[in-house]
Amino acid sequence: MAAIGKGVSTADANTSTIAGTTALAQEVKTYYEKVFLARSEYELILKEGGQTRTHPANEGRTVNFTRYNPLTIITSPLGEASNPITCSINASTVSMTLSEYGLTTTHGRLLTTVSIDSGMKEKVALVGQNMGETLNRLVRDELANGTSYFPNGHDVSSIAAGDVLDACNIRLMVQTLEIAKAKTYQDGFFIGKTDPYSKYKLLGDTTWVNSKTYSDVQKLYKGEMGELYQVRWLLNKDSLCTSEATSTTASTVARYVTFVHGSDSFGVYDLETNKPQMFILPNVVDSNSPAGRVSYISWAGAYATKLLNSTWVLAARFTAA
Repeated sequence: MAAIGKGVSTADANTSTIAGTTALAQEVKTYYEKVFLARSEYELILKEGGQTRTHPANEGRTVNFTRYNPLTIITSPLGEASNPITCSINASTVSMTLSEYGLTTTHGRLLTTVSIDSGMKEKVALVGQNMGETLNRLVRDELANGTSYFPNGHDVSSIAAGDVLDACNIRLMVQTLEIAKAKTYQDGFFIGKTDPYSKYKLLGDTTWVNSKTYSDVQKLYKGEMGELYQVRWLLNKDSLCTSEATSTTASTVARYVTFVHGSDSFGVYDLETNKPQMFILPNVVDSNSPAGRVSYISWAGAYATKLLNSTWVLAARFTAA
């Protein structure tokens, strides 16, 4: 990376105005700094496989889902000339409330006219990245409320180094979902979303099937790596590391959460007239900025995610090694 001017650190450099530092802003530099370095970022992966819907406008902000409970299985034959027994139908309701999220950045006119970031392309991309990562985090935090799974018969107090994501635990997770009567997707698979640490273990399994070598034609999910033991695996770089240990033995063991779920297990909703989107106002002139000295880059919108059946989503804790 090219050197920053003397007295200006990368942490303190103001990228919204020139006057924010004693030297020129980090962007107003010599030619060899015009190539912006790549940012660390991750994709909007976690909503893959969810029920994605747009809520109609002017229909309230709460969405109610109704789920009928299975009826009693009848194993005894009817008596001759007898009617079937009566049985009440029971249902449960799951509610989801839409909320608004968003962020705004401000940029002085002078900076926008002399900055090497022509047309504020990098700034627009940065705000767009924040929108995607925020929505991904909202889904991640909701999926974490699924059914906990601890490898190798352990629990929160006894999980230890070496309890990694492996073939045996994948088969056990599939078994757990099947016992809970979780629905597979149309292709007969469940979906798994794991972190870079557990990916390392997955790719080492001799039966791993890379997504590039699928024998049948199927639509790839965003971030899909391949499949193993009836689970199609996606890479989620927004890793969730837990520290919920209650014993001395496990207190120093970092656990990363892998999600495995079936169809119709969670929902992702936005609002018809208020979907998350970008808003760009270059050098806007209004009562707050009569001379048009400020530009705004924002994103905002209504969004909600909800577990529809927590037993069909496993939030599994695995160690890195």
